[in-house]
Amino acid sequence: MHRAWTLFSSVMVAAETRLGGAPGVVAALTLAVSLLGTFPSGVVSLRPHGWDCIGGSSCPTNSMLAGNWAISNPNFNNTDLWWAKTIVSSYAALAINFDGADPSRTVKQARLLKQLNPEFKVLIYQNAELGPLTQDATATINAHPEWWCRDDDGTPLKTTQGYFLNHTLADVRTWYNNYPMEVFGDEAKALLDGIFNDGMDYNPATFQNTARARNDAWFDGKMQLGDEARALYGGLNGGEVWGNGALGVTGRYHNFTYDGQLVSWRTVMDHVDTGFLEGAGAFWYENTTTGEWIPEFLEVFLEGVINASTAGKTVVLHFSPGTSYTPFLHWPKTPIPPYNAFISTSFRGPVKTPDTADGIRSAAADLLVQALAPFLIVANEHVFLQYAYFYEMQDGNIPCPSGIECGMPSSWYPEFSKPLGAPLGPAVKNGTIWTREFPHASVYVDVRSRAASKITWH
Repeated sequence: MHRAWTLFSSVMVAAETRLGGAPGVVAALTLAVSLLGTFPSGVVSLRPHGWDCIGGSSCPTNSMLAGNWAISNPNFNNTDLWWAKTIVSSYAALAINFDGADPSRTVKQARLLKQLNPEFKVLIYQNAELGPLTQDATATINAHPEWWCRDDDGTPLKTTQGYFLNHTLADVRTWYNNYPMEVFGDEAKALLDGIFNDGMDYNPATFQNTARARNDAWFDGKMQLGDEARALYGGLNGGEVWGNGALGVTGRYHNFTYDGQLVSWRTVMDHVDTGFLEGAGAFWYENTTTGEWIPEFLEVFLEGVINASTAGKTVVLHFSPGTSYTPFLHWPKTPIPPYNAFISTSFRGPVKTPDTADGIRSAAADLLVQALAPFLIVANEHVFLQYAYFYEMQDGNIPCPSGIECGMPSSWYPEFSKPLGAPLGPAVKNGTIWTREFPHASVYVDVRSRAASKITWH
């Protein structure tokens, strides 16, 4: 299971309720603080996209695609580089998960991608709450109990993946932010375009037996972590910081308040460059019985993306097909060899989950409009799309040749290469219906009915 899913559990609880002193620390901290005073905020290495078409290798003139996943399956080796060529010819940017056992493998993957396309943007995924999630990083965290968050009784807070980090401590922030640069070493400036921080949302209900003031102090530390990371990676090469949950959509829907104000997209986005939003249009945005969108929740999502991107912030939206929800499923049921497999979600409501790998792939194509239509409603040149079941590369992030099991058809979706053109204006909202016009497409979304989503190509 992808490391980013650690964020999902706490937000799921809220949604279901609504529905019914390491080495080098001092020197590195000094660098980060000095950069904070000299480097401008708002550095963005992910350039605005064009409007010729959505993306994919069948749309060579443009890509609105960006994403986050791990490259750990043996099907993706360094001998046959079809997968790397597909990535750099189809996406604008990728935040890669570190290989947990051997992070140097991730450096090699970044090197390959950059060699194939020097303009391609490579970031590294880490979990702001739990750390880099590599074996050596976890060992470091385990050896520093003073770094752990503790509840009001002094009990350490942890998950099966590790202890929650207390970013009110300067040495924790500095160790965390510098970890990717230490792994990449002398190649960091050439290969590393920034850091993806998971778990950057504000949720006062994450921890039990924890006073609100304690929770807010930890959140303040995470925001300082983002500020220092922006200075560090911006100063390195103009790199940027992504934050998962940074748009504050869930917090805004549940009327969470922070520092005396309702949570909004600015709460976190003022401390990162790009907001990553996973589960878009599914999971907590849907009624888990009917599979329909929760209208008010989806509208908060649409409005939040529009407001943040209109203000100049970059946004990456990860949609999963249809009424995606747990449990996660593995396909095919008897893979040969065992690693030749991918993960999908299950579907809620009247749409039944297919019972074969081919059925899962077909469903991704059949249900694409339910993601692409909302994406085009909110899209501007700063908004990017990821459409996949989950967070391994084979989970639908790229098409794979015959014999390699992946969670999408064996070629890019035809819609991705259709002529589009720059929007003729912003989306128009009329009650629950949102529409938008492009030179070559008319888009229709009714937040009461995901099946009514429509794109008329012309």
